Amino acid sequence: MNDKKLIVNLFLLILFAGINITSSAQDKPNVIFILADDLGYGDLPKYGHPYTKTPHLDKLADEGKRFTQGYMSGSWCMPARAALMTSLFPSREFLTTFVIDVEKPSVTSIMSDAGYKTAHIGKWHIGDNKRGENAPPPADYGIDLSFTTQSTGPGFTSKDKKKPHYREHTTTHYIDMAIDFAKSHKKDPFFINLWLYPTHSYIDPLPKYLDRFKDLEVNIDDFESEYQRDFLNFVSETHDINDAMRAYCADVSNLDDEIGRLLAAIEEMGLDDNTIIIFSSDNGPGPILNNMKKLRERYTKKPTLVNSVGSAGPFRQRKGSMYEGGIRAPWIIKWPKKIKGGTTDEETIFTGVDFLPTVAGLTGVEVPEMQLDGEDLSTSVLGTPQKRNKIQYWSDKPNWQVLRDGKWKAHLHLNKITLYDLEADLGETTDVASEHPELVSKYGKLLRAWKKEIHKKPIH
Repeated sequence: MNDKKLIVNLFLLILFAGINITSSAQDKPNVIFILADDLGYGDLPKYGHPYTKTPHLDKLADEGKRFTQGYMSGSWCMPARAALMTSLFPSREFLTTFVIDVEKPSVTSIMSDAGYKTAHIGKWHIGDNKRGENAPPPADYGIDLSFTTQSTGPGFTSKDKKKPHYREHTTTHYIDMAIDFAKSHKKDPFFINLWLYPTHSYIDPLPKYLDRFKDLEVNIDDFESEYQRDFLNFVSETHDINDAMRAYCADVSNLDDEIGRLLAAIEEMGLDDNTIIIFSSDNGPGPILNNMKKLRERYTKKPTLVNSVGSAGPFRQRKGSMYEGGIRAPWIIKWPKKIKGGTTDEETIFTGVDFLPTVAGLTGVEVPEMQLDGEDLSTSVLGTPQKRNKIQYWSDKPNWQVLRDGKWKAHLHLNKITLYDLEADLGETTDVASEHPELVSKYGKLLRAWKKEIHKKPIH
C-alpha cells in the first residue's frame, strides 16, 4: 500500500470513528422530569377527576406509560424532594438537617459525571435559608444551570415576587428556561429537573384560565371518593365551592398548557423520539387537615387558600399524612423510542426513592457505590410489571412509621399497629390486624426496628 492510500485510509478510519463517537453520545436519551407541587393523585382526568381538563398530560399518558401504584417517599414537599435526589428515605438523614449531603451522590451529580448537561429549574426546597443552616446552592450538586425558589442559589428577586400573579407567571418563565436549555444542548444529552409551582397554594389563577371554567357547577357526588366528598363539604361550609373548584381547575389547566408548550418545543427540535419525559407530583393534595379549626382561621386570613380543593382520588387523607392520600402520586413516563404508548402498569409499586436508580437504568448511567433505598424499576417502565425486592418505608414524624410490603400496608402510630389490605381496601377503611396476628408480629418488629434506627435524633 502506497503512502497516499495509507493516509486516505487513516483519514477515513478517523472520520468514521468520530461519527461513531458522536452517534453514541447522541444515542443517550435526554431526561426531563416535571414535578408538580401538591397536585393530588386524582387531579388529572386520566386518574379520575371529573372536571379538570389536561389534553397535553392526557396525550403524554396516551403516548407513554401510566403507573397507578405510584408514590412519593415523603408526605410533604421537603422530604419527598430529598428522596428523589438521593434515593434515601428522608428520615435517615434529611429530616434532621434539611440539607442533602453534598459529598454524597445525587441524581444530578451522577448524570453530570456521566456526561449529561444538567439543570434544575423551579422549586428546590431541600436546603434554604429558612431550613437547612448553611445549605449549599443547587449548583454544588452537579447542576450546570439552576434557577430556583426556596434555595440558596439564584432565583426570583423580592421585587419579582411582588408583581401581580407572580406565582402563576413562574410556570411560564420556568418552561421558557427549560426550552432554552434544551435548545442550547441539542447535541449533548441533557437532564432537567423542572419542578413547577402549581398546584401549591395560594391559588389565584389568571383570568384567561378562570374563564374556561366559568360555567362549572360542582356536584359533590361526582367524586366517587367519600374522603373527597367530605372535604368538599367542609370547604363549602366556609366558601362557595363552585368558585373554589373553578380556581383549582384553572390552575391545573394553566399547568397543562405550559407543559404542552414544552412538549411541542421538544418535538419541533427533533428531540421527541429520544427524550424521556417523566411527570409526577411531590405529595398528596393540600391543604394539611390535621387541625380543622386552624384551617378555618387560615381560610379567613388567606381567602385564596380555600381554592386548594385537589383530589387524592380514592385514598384517605391528604398532604402531610402517611395514609395513601398523602403519599400516592401520579407517575407518567413517555419515551417513544422505547415505551409502548397507551400502557398502564397497575402492579409495580413505584416510589420516590426509585427515581434515581430507575433513571440510571433507563439511560445506561452507572450508579456509584452508594446506599440506595430504591430499586431500578426500568424493566417495568420499558416492559412488564416488576415485583419489588425491598419493603418501602415512610416516616415523616417520630410517632408514625409506615411500611408497604406487596398488598399489605402497616402503620405503627402512637405505638399501635394497624394493618390494611390495599388490594381489597384502597381507602384504608378497615383495620384487619386482628385477623392476621402473624403479620402484626412481623411488621411490628420491622417498624419498631426502623423507628429505632432512624429516630436517634428528633425530627423537626
